Amino acid sequence: MSKLEILEAQAPNLEFELADRTPVVKLGLIATIYFCGGYTSDSKKRAMQCFERFKKEYGHLLNGQFHKKFKKITDQSFEKTKEQILQSKPNEKYEWELSSAKSVSEAAEYSLAILNSQEVHGDSRRSFIKLTLPWETLKQPSGVQHYHQWLFYLCNQIQADHGYGGLSSALPYDHYNYEPIEYQLAQQHPGLEVDSLVINFALELVNSIKGANWYTILSTKFIDKLGGLDSITKALTKHTDIQIFSYDCGTIIRAGDYPELGSQQGDNPEAYVAVNRVIKPIRIAKPDQLHTYSAYGNTFDEESSKRWYARFDEAEEITRSPRRLAAGEHCSVAGFWYSPANNNVRQRFKQGEVMPEFKESSWGATFWYWSGEE
Repeated sequence: MSKLEILEAQAPNLEFELADRTPVVKLGLIATIYFCGGYTSDSKKRAMQCFERFKKEYGHLLNGQFHKKFKKITDQSFEKTKEQILQSKPNEKYEWELSSAKSVSEAAEYSLAILNSQEVHGDSRRSFIKLTLPWETLKQPSGVQHYHQWLFYLCNQIQADHGYGGLSSALPYDHYNYEPIEYQLAQQHPGLEVDSLVINFALELVNSIKGANWYTILSTKFIDKLGGLDSITKALTKHTDIQIFSYDCGTIIRAGDYPELGSQQGDNPEAYVAVNRVIKPIRIAKPDQLHTYSAYGNTFDEESSKRWYARFDEAEEITRSPRRLAAGEHCSVAGFWYSPANNNVRQRFKQGEVMPEFKESSWGATFWYWSGEE
């Protein structure tokens, strides 16, 4: 099967609806881009041009917009919001999202969202813009090219500092209820970008990047930190499926012709691993949690967030932790282990003890992962 055929077979298991058919988790094709100086008049003008282009192309599919509150989108409300943002002062924060969703409780197939930084914070914050398209875009004859063109347009238009593009779980604007689903899906598929709380990384992503995905966007500043473009190109030369492109402010790396999900069996996309190996020195060293507290079930905590960031690292490069164990294997190191098949509950094992299997788990095969001695 081709990568696209594999993705098409996996996709139905990555989307969820409520009993009334309201979509709450969609498989999205995203591009999240961080940039500097979102408070300046020029930046706002450039950003509004992005929104004009998005509305022109997808306006017939859009139902709502969020600016201070969620409301129906019309030509009049669009123009009014655009002018309010253009006339806003440097220390006014603005947030705007155009969406195909009909309410804050529905996941969107198409959306464009932005959040700016403020002048008072100078260069100590990052603004972001995020594009979401349905994954089925990739099935269209020129789908990859269309997404590619949109990503490059956004990077040039807002003068991208860094960012990423690929597959992600698209959640409603009111996303907290569904973060446990995002968490579970991300455990199963390392290629899924965890991106429901883009706003959380404004501080961490000033001098670091989030990591590798299908597309990895790096401004010249980050390219220089990695030893220059020649060094990066040389490190990736043997990977014929990896392409390197230039945009106005830097370089964009694409890991393969199509994005990949990977699997919990350690089936990490090789191209993603290769790009991760190169960009690891500029990745967030001490990442914050990917999720905040949720009363609805398991979400990313500090420890699982660290594991997610390191998901493409070779085992010996992470913490020299013991390799994962399948049910029926003997415990290699005494201490605590956890299994996604048992809701990630930690359990202590003695060396040589047989790792149990959870046969009735909806997760699938039982694998155990090292969780430390304490």
